[in-house]
Amino acid sequence: MSGISFITTSFRSDSTDSARSSRGGVELSNTPYLNGFSPRRRDLSTQTDQPSKDLADSGRTTRCGCLPGKDGQRDQNGRGIVHHYVESATIHGIGQAGGPQHYRFRRPLWLLLVLGMAVGLGTTLFNQVSLYYDYPIRTVTKVEINSELAFPAVTICNLNQYIRKRIPDIPIVKLVLFYHSDYAQLAMNLNNFTNVPDLDNLTDVSGEELHRIAHHAAPRLTDLLRQCRWEGRYYKCEDMFKPINTSYGLCFVFNGPQTRPEDRLHASGTMSSLRVLAYTQNNESYFSRLIHAGVKVIVHEPDHLPCPEDEGWFLRPGVSANLALSRTESLNLARPYKAYSNGYCEDTKAEVYVNRLKDYQVYSEVNCFYECVRDFLDRMCGCQIFLFSGNRTLCSAKKTLTCLMPAIGTLSVEDMSRCNCGKECESVTYDGEVSYADFASAFIEEQAQLDSIILSHDDLRNNIVDVKVWYRTLNVFQETQEPKLTRDSVLATLGGQMGLFLGASILSVTELLEVVLVLTFNRLKRCASRLYSLC
Repeated sequence: MSGISFITTSFRSDSTDSARSSRGGVELSNTPYLNGFSPRRRDLSTQTDQPSKDLADSGRTTRCGCLPGKDGQRDQNGRGIVHHYVESATIHGIGQAGGPQHYRFRRPLWLLLVLGMAVGLGTTLFNQVSLYYDYPIRTVTKVEINSELAFPAVTICNLNQYIRKRIPDIPIVKLVLFYHSDYAQLAMNLNNFTNVPDLDNLTDVSGEELHRIAHHAAPRLTDLLRQCRWEGRYYKCEDMFKPINTSYGLCFVFNGPQTRPEDRLHASGTMSSLRVLAYTQNNESYFSRLIHAGVKVIVHEPDHLPCPEDEGWFLRPGVSANLALSRTESLNLARPYKAYSNGYCEDTKAEVYVNRLKDYQVYSEVNCFYECVRDFLDRMCGCQIFLFSGNRTLCSAKKTLTCLMPAIGTLSVEDMSRCNCGKECESVTYDGEVSYADFASAFIEEQAQLDSIILSHDDLRNNIVDVKVWYRTLNVFQETQEPKLTRDSVLATLGGQMGLFLGASILSVTELLEVVLVLTFNRLKRCASRLYSLC
């Protein structure tokens, strides 16, 4: 009997210790095994004398107006998520800010360091994104080596705009030509007279008649261009050059807009040159746009109109001039990038681009300014200068003197700035090196007189211009604009700054976002469930 009692007591102690060490809040009762049955289990979580926590907190709500979670399990779950993140975060410093307090203020110190680095990263990111949306650019210069290159258009204008003997003896016509010349401005400034003579007694001439007279009095192609050569071969000048109207009157263009694209010429070396012998007829000159003698040579793209006012080289009579060209291509960025410091460029090569000019088939900054001036003259006088060829109304002689020329005189830089004429995004310019020599030696001059090629020494010195135009190099200089910042470069900079400030990466940011989203979701879910239970 005593042996049985010892065994029973020992088993009770072992079973009690085993039950207390079990998990899940389950405890074995002290009842011994009877008749082979297992002891009865009791759930401690349901066997309590404390009032229900839900009932005790039934009158308390959270800040969002929702009841707190049951037994704080969701709060504990949220704290567990944060604790797990602090222990496993790959952002440098997070673990130290939540780590053990080895010394006083260790956690606040690391927290301040992490926050400071985060502020520094945010500032850097803001500056980088702001700079990206300023669309900065950089210019890269390259050299393209070619064995063949398209030859440009070459326009030659005689500075002697009218042949005197072809001017009709009409007083008001001569008056218009006088006041349209630079000499009139010079004479008025030096002699202090500004008043236009009384026009009441003069017979008016229509704008169309003025245009016809100016065209008739201009030098003929065969008068100006006496000899033409291309690649060393002689050609008829009228077959190589075509007349074209400019602000300098009637000029003549080689390889220009009237030439079909398939017929335009190319240069394959220094032998591919244009050489022209021009005769200016200075002894028959009259009041012209300029007071100079000689010719002006403008080199431009074949599909563009020449602009003698702003481009080209003056060549005086009595010389042989070599014009050695080099070609530069500018490829600028279209909107939203500012290709120029003062504005955007016109992307004329874009498929959706629509030319907004009415008078010109091809957009260029110069053409845009010309059209803007014509619009201004239309508003002021309702007509255009007699040199213009187009669909607009031409001013009569009297209106030219009384309205048009005074209106042109009032044009200012401010007026031109309102034209909103941007440069083309893709443009070609030609730079030239000009070298001179006397047209002929003394011996050749004497021989030319004997052969009746020229009349006299003065004739040669005052009228003959020998022009040679050729490519100094077939290499093309390309000035290309590129974005200074791209999305890839911004991301690369951001990644480097994240590593520098916080030792972080995109995955580190993903970890942080995951924690924020999970906590937010749990909070919303808790509020929703409590609101649902109240309903």
